[in-house]
Amino acid sequence: MTHPEPRSRYVVANRLRHHLLEWSGNGPVVLLLHGFLEHAHVWDLVAPRLAAGGYRVYALDWRGHGDSDWIGPGGYYHFADYTADLAFLVPQLAERVALVAHSMGGGVAVGYAGTEPGHVWALVSVEGMGLPDSDPESAPGRFAAWLGDLKRVAERAPRRVTLAEATRRLRERFPRFSAEVAQHMADWGTRQDQGARLWKFDPLHQTRSPQPYYVAQARAFWRRVTCPVLYVEGRETPLRLSAADLDERLRILHARRVTIAGAGHHPHLEQPHAFTRAVIPFLDEAHRQGIPDG
Repeated sequence: MTHPEPRSRYVVANRLRHHLLEWSGNGPVVLLLHGFLEHAHVWDLVAPRLAAGGYRVYALDWRGHGDSDWIGPGGYYHFADYTADLAFLVPQLAERVALVAHSMGGGVAVGYAGTEPGHVWALVSVEGMGLPDSDPESAPGRFAAWLGDLKRVAERAPRRVTLAEATRRLRERFPRFSAEVAQHMADWGTRQDQGARLWKFDPLHQTRSPQPYYVAQARAFWRRVTCPVLYVEGRETPLRLSAADLDERLRILHARRVTIAGAGHHPHLEQPHAFTRAVIPFLDEAHRQGIPDG
C-alpha cells in the first residue's frame, strides 16, 4: 500500500491531547473523522487524493482511539464528549471546516454541525446517520448492562494479539477488506507491548453505551444543520437503517445521497477511487458557493 506519508501533530482540545494526521498545508480545511474502534489511518487511501484536489486535509484520532489520549479514571466516552472535543479542536484548525466522517464519526459530525453550524461549511456522512429510535423504557436496562460491562472491563487483563491475529480478526469482522487493507488497519491500530501487540483503543469502548438514541432529540440537531450535506453509503452495507428512517433524516438535512457499488460499510477503504470521485466534486461545489476558507 503506497501513498504519500502524512505528518503527525498533536493538539490539546477539551483538556485531552489529540493526535492528527495532516496532508498538505494549503486550501480549505477538510477534517476526516473515523468510526468506532478505528483510527486516523483509515483515511490513508483517500486523504492524499483530497489534498491533491486542493484541500488542507486532517484526520483525527478520536479520544481513546489511535494515538490520542484516553480519558482518566472515572471518565467515559459519551457522544457529547466527542462533540465537545470538536468544539475545542475545530477553531484551532480553521474558522470553518468541512467534515468527512464515517459511521460513529458521522453521527458525531451531524450532531456537531447542528450544534455549531457556523463552523462547518460542508458535511459528508459516510454510513453514519444515527441509530434506530429507542424506547425510553429501555433506559434502565441499558444502564444496568452498562454497569455490568464496566465491572467486566475493570477485572479483565489486557488482551494481547499478534499482528497476524489482529489482521485476521479485522477480515472476519469486515470480509470486504482486502488482505492489504486489513493488515494496514491492524498495523496502525495496535502497538507493541511485551513481545506482542495491544489494540490502541481504550477497552472502555467495548462496553455498551448507557444512553438510548432518541430520534425526537436528534431531529432538533438535524434541523439546525445549514451546510450542504452528502450521504455516502455502500451498496452492500450490512448496517442499514430502514428506508423510511433514512429518507426522513436525509430529507430534514436536505442531503444528497450517493451509493458506492462494490462497497459495504467502508466505502473509503473498499472503493477509494469511487469514493473520492463522489466526494471531491461535492466539496468543490460547496466551496464555490462562497463559504470562506477559514
